Amino acid sequence: MDNENKYKILKVGLAVDIDETLSWTIGHWVEKMMAKFGNPENLSVKEIIEKYRYTQNVPYWQSQEALAWMMAKVNSNDVQKELPLIEEASICLERINKLIPIAAYLTIRPETVLAGTKHWLDKHNFPVAPIICRPITVDHNDGNKWKAGVLEKLYPQVAGIIDDNPKLLNFLSADYRGKIFLYDHHDNFGRTNVIPCRNWLEVYKNIKNVFSNFNL
Repeated sequence: MDNENKYKILKVGLAVDIDETLSWTIGHWVEKMMAKFGNPENLSVKEIIEKYRYTQNVPYWQSQEALAWMMAKVNSNDVQKELPLIEEASICLERINKLIPIAAYLTIRPETVLAGTKHWLDKHNFPVAPIICRPITVDHNDGNKWKAGVLEKLYPQVAGIIDDNPKLLNFLSADYRGKIFLYDHHDNFGRTNVIPCRNWLEVYKNIKNVFSNFNL
């Protein structure tokens, strides 16, 4: 079976991550974790995110109880339906889709929340495209390794990805030629195919520049 059929990819275009790229998932989790498991540093939601970026880096939320609660919520379709939207993402992705199609949503969310994820994307009028979720046989900690493997298998039909997590770069081979538009970053990561973008407007402008000759 070829890769596009395996993943039901129907268009040549870009993949898009979801959490912290389209949805402000971390803001939702930090607010809930603060209320349920404490905030001994007395930081605001924004300050916790600036200091730790992800909940798995917050040292006082690593108890068995906290981790079990988080895992249950991560696997809840109802929770996925209510996650907050990064407002600029919806507008800019619609514009990007007119330059080069959105070929797939590629996320390390487990397959168990596919229904809730689709509901959320539809609710916010994102371009229709297949959703590729992490198989339940792949551990969450191996999510970026799995995602990198999918990107390499789908290239060149999927010409790259819009993503927020630089850890993805650790698992892409040196000869991977797809473009990585790294949302919410400004550092140079030392790879010519990695394009840091501080915000969604920069994502749009950089994609417009890179794919200026793309024929829909």
